[in-house]
Amino acid sequence: MDQPRRLLFTPGDPAGIGPEVVLKAVTILANSAPRSITLVGPEILWETAADRLDLSPPSDLNVEIVPPDTGGTGVLAPEVLFSGQSSPEGAELALSCLETAADILGSSPQSTAVVTGPVNKQGLHDAGFDVPGLTEWFARRFEVKTPVMLLVGGRLRVALLSTHLPLMQVTSSLTPEGIVERLHILADGLSQRFGIDNPEIAMLALNPHGGFDGERGAEERDILGPAIETAGGRGILVSGPFSADAFFGRRQWETFDAVVAPYHDQGLIPVKMEAAGKGVNVTLGLPVVRTSPDHGTAFDIAGTGSASEDATVEAALLAERLLSGRGAD
Repeated sequence: MDQPRRLLFTPGDPAGIGPEVVLKAVTILANSAPRSITLVGPEILWETAADRLDLSPPSDLNVEIVPPDTGGTGVLAPEVLFSGQSSPEGAELALSCLETAADILGSSPQSTAVVTGPVNKQGLHDAGFDVPGLTEWFARRFEVKTPVMLLVGGRLRVALLSTHLPLMQVTSSLTPEGIVERLHILADGLSQRFGIDNPEIAMLALNPHGGFDGERGAEERDILGPAIETAGGRGILVSGPFSADAFFGRRQWETFDAVVAPYHDQGLIPVKMEAAGKGVNVTLGLPVVRTSPDHGTAFDIAGTGSASEDATVEAALLAERLLSGRGAD
């Protein structure tokens, strides 16, 4: 018999909209179907946030609260919640909630998924966070060498070859071997998590118009092309490289199961346009399921009650499907 599915939610930075969008999403999810939901974070955070936003408290929703394991320091100063300003206290609380969620995930990876609330990366770095983002943090936490960031907006799925690198560093980060490794992870994730047999993948070019046959950039010829050839020889169905503007402008992506983009904005802009506020970030390559809403902390509207929970709801529903290997449903 399958274990009951469990959804964990972390608040992200308590100074931002994370607690708001999580509570709104959990209210919808708890009332729409029976499911096991756990909020990771100090009880005072969730109860105070619900009170300020005039939302149902977690106790009325039959939702479990698990405080972070911080040796007794997991408290929340009232002035931090929805303050709209990064602080060491808020960053440390966000990180401690992630640690606790990761512990729970590790104990039941087949039946538990986590939806992480938006964090402020600069705040985390100021608090001692020494990796670029949560994708890399989860990879290190679960001893995974190479994670793949996959953005989902409706049926459009875009995986990134580089995540939060400055544009001038992207080319030097790309190697045929590294790209083939990521293509393997993407293909396996599409098969095992999304339930897509023999997924078809499109590779985008790095340079405008694919480099004009090497005239204005040789990466397509020297890096992307060899990677595509090697991956194809290993049974991965990958085509390209395609000029990104024409590829998205003509909606060629609709004939593929996923798209691979060499750099961050090249992939995220079309996903966010297609998602219309409901984009989801998925970390592939992990032994656990981790998703998050594809937006930031929105400090400017924190605590106003105007933040949309749509992306968090989508992240939770997708996480449930990924646990069952039916992410494409």
